[in-house]
Amino acid sequence: MMIMAERKIRVMLPQYEHPPPWIPPEEQASHPDYSSDLTPALPRALKIRRDPDTHQLGFVARGGKDFGTGIFISQVDPGTDAESQGLKEGDQILSANGFNFEEMDHKAAVGVMASAQQLQLNVKYFPYAYNQMIRRTEAYGTEVVDNRQEHTEPQPTQTPPEQIATKKKSSRKKPQL
Repeated sequence: MMIMAERKIRVMLPQYEHPPPWIPPEEQASHPDYSSDLTPALPRALKIRRDPDTHQLGFVARGGKDFGTGIFISQVDPGTDAESQGLKEGDQILSANGFNFEEMDHKAAVGVMASAQQLQLNVKYFPYAYNQMIRRTEAYGTEVVDNRQEHTEPQPTQTPPEQIATKKKSSRKKPQL
């Protein structure tokens, strides 16, 4: 007698994305979605110093392995060293001060950046993945908008109904970057 075991695998597929709108061939050369210039997507090295007066690095980082994304720049403060060095919203941090950020969770990334007076960043502009990261972190119910505001930690995907009413928001403050 032979017994066969049935093995099931659960797969999470990304949400369907509609294709971009059709652009007539004669308009494609001047349309930004059809640009063949890859220069903006190439990795860049930036050196950012903490402001001596405010002790801020001048940007907000969002995402991380705990959200299933990379670490991205979601805001750059005007008039800061980060802005003058060319850091921009949508940049993915590949590494900082020699630490690989591509597989790092948010808390560890903040720890690396919060302890540094200056950062040697390797970044690349990746707006598509940045927009996906925004959707994913919002799905977790995060409020990571500014590194000087309160935020919540990622929530489990399935919370029992009786726990939903008793959960309180975290009162921890995000470290200032």
